[in-house]
Amino acid sequence: MSLDAHDRKHPSKALSDEALAWIVRLYSGEASKADWMDFGVWRTRSAAHEAAAVEAEALWSDASELYRDPATGLIRPGRRKPVVSRRAVITGLAGIGAGTAGLWAAGAFRSLSADQTTSVAEIRTVPLADGSAVTLNAMSAVDIDYSPAARRIVLIEGQAFFEVAPDASRPFEVKVRGNVVSALGTAFDINSNLPRGNVAVSVAEHAVRVRPPGLSLSNDGIVVSRDEGVVVAADGAIGPVTRQDGASASAWRTGTYVVEGRPLEEVVAALGVYRRGWIVIRDQGLKSLNVNAVLDLRASDVLETLARGLPIRIFEMSPLLTLISHA
Repeated sequence: MSLDAHDRKHPSKALSDEALAWIVRLYSGEASKADWMDFGVWRTRSAAHEAAAVEAEALWSDASELYRDPATGLIRPGRRKPVVSRRAVITGLAGIGAGTAGLWAAGAFRSLSADQTTSVAEIRTVPLADGSAVTLNAMSAVDIDYSPAARRIVLIEGQAFFEVAPDASRPFEVKVRGNVVSALGTAFDINSNLPRGNVAVSVAEHAVRVRPPGLSLSNDGIVVSRDEGVVVAADGAIGPVTRQDGASASAWRTGTYVVEGRPLEEVVAALGVYRRGWIVIRDQGLKSLNVNAVLDLRASDVLETLARGLPIRIFEMSPLLTLISHA
């Protein structure tokens, strides 16, 4: 059977899936010598079969190098202990589906302490006692602390859009990872789902004041106005204030994700809260790939839609693990 160079490099999805099924079976601990011999015969059927086998073996190897990032709780590629076993990751065994990782993905731990939470793919608006409202993106959690003197919200994790009712006698503040965002009569979005612990603040109406942790009491931070945004790094460093359409930044409230010149790893983080399990970018160089797209967050094929416009391939390793690789 003759194949051109592209086909040899990129086996069909059907062959890729078949090769992955072989690999899972062979490394399940239950494969016989005959199974290994049969796989050897299978991979010699054509150059495409061999390419699929090599690809599956590489993905299996990658799965052995996943680790849980203690700073974010996310699963990431790389050699760091403790690793998640390949067999558990790829087959989605009960140890993953019902254990710590599964509970983390479902938000069970967050709901133990937070006042309001959302689960995978859930968006919900919570009315507040003063007429304000907070809309929680998927897999988000907040604590609400209202007193006669102040209105304070803690964004424990995730993303939220705040619509603030005016009350000159009681400031409205949101605390997220040590940063304090003070409303100046406004509507604004805070996203703590960014990679590396960064936090993005974008403003749809009026303005907010952003004060990162570690500033002296005499430092009031910076003011971000309507249709502007800023990113605060995990170490408190404030990025430049940039022009950003506030409506686009909060379009997720209607199930639409508007991506304008954002890196792939940030896009993957945004999509990840709409799926159970993890999406891992296999190739480190892909993380900074520039993305422009309008995506339906609730579409089951949103990753495939993303892949159609980018040099990437999507591998559904199990119901709980998706790998993204170079095309």
